[in-house]
Amino acid sequence: MASVMTYLVWVALFLGTTIATISGIEEESLGECSKHIGKKCGKQVLDKLFSNEETILPLNCCYKLYQMGDRCHTRLTIYILETNAEFKNANWSEILSRNELIFHQCDRRTDAGSPKFMAKCSESIGPDCGAQVYNKLINDKNITKQCCQKLVNVGQLCHVNMAKALIRAPKMRNLDAIQLLKKNKKIFQQCLQQD
Repeated sequence: MASVMTYLVWVALFLGTTIATISGIEEESLGECSKHIGKKCGKQVLDKLFSNEETILPLNCCYKLYQMGDRCHTRLTIYILETNAEFKNANWSEILSRNELIFHQCDRRTDAGSPKFMAKCSESIGPDCGAQVYNKLINDKNITKQCCQKLVNVGQLCHVNMAKALIRAPKMRNLDAIQLLKKNKKIFQQCLQQD
């Protein structure tokens, strides 16, 4: 589980983590890369990569792909091209172009918003309430009525985008993004009912 205790810190670290993930500072083995994407999502990415279909990856797979990082995604694609006889005569430029397109489509689908917007959201909810919301989302802890009111005042868009930023972090790889987004929505609805 994540060692950071507030989702405010996650939002602040979001940009640094994103840059580190995309630039590939953290070198991972191909086995680790494939473990992060998982068999089901890995197959869906491969199907999209090596077919001409205009399908869209499921949102959960987009989060996994983003968490895995562009470098791992590209390294796995090149490994498949190099080792699979089926792709011996494949057009590498076309496939690597599709590889990049898939990653950027997932980046757009999972984007949490501009850093300026995220900073305003973080400032509005504050560190204490941010920590309560994070702990409710990740550890099923309680949120005070006061923090629920603050969360409602911040608004659902901020709340959703802060969760998106959290989910995109590589340290959250083992969590189910869709379940976390559903839980996040439920937290907001519960706070609305308290208001």
